[in-house]
Amino acid sequence: MKSAIPTPVADQDNRVTLYRTISKKVRLDNKIMMTKIVIVIIYLMPVNVFGVIVYAQVEDLKHKMLTTGKINESLKDENGNKIWILSGNWNSNLFSNTKFNHTNPAKFSATINMVMTNGSSPHKHKVSHFTLTNMSTQNNSTMYEGYLSVSMKLGPVFAIPVIIRNFQNETISISLESLEGITSDQMNVINHFESKPISGTFAK
Repeated sequence: MKSAIPTPVADQDNRVTLYRTISKKVRLDNKIMMTKIVIVIIYLMPVNVFGVIVYAQVEDLKHKMLTTGKINESLKDENGNKIWILSGNWNSNLFSNTKFNHTNPAKFSATINMVMTNGSSPHKHKVSHFTLTNMSTQNNSTMYEGYLSVSMKLGPVFAIPVIIRNFQNETISISLESLEGITSDQMNVINHFESKPISGTFAK
């Protein structure tokens, strides 16, 4: 007996059936893959949220450890005449009795507003990038030596020698030091503040 020869209609039916079977499998595989992705996202979400919460708590703790205060100073010329009025604020962890290391570096920053006594030339300076090199106690003050940067009209000037003094957690002074070997840019910053210490008070 001769075997039946597949007709074009039968071949077409077989192809349709095969296509439908493959399509169903692809859709099933896609659903399984999407389900796995959703499960992974749901699993990771608490971790990410927890990480954000912990980071916020750490940052909040660091902020609470910072001591804050105000800048309140007037700079005089060589004849004793007031020429600049200074105001602003400062933040630091220098006075929190903590040990400083690579993971907990010493910090000091400030915003200093300057205006001449006649109301002209108002401008602002940012103090940042503080590096502590030495601490010592002298009479009724604690002295912190290091370097910092001050923003100027043409950009920040870095590594300016500084001595910050804490007087019994009541007042501070910021003295930019004209040590041997400093650059002309650093000297210009020191001269801009009339080579005088900048005084501030602790926030109460």
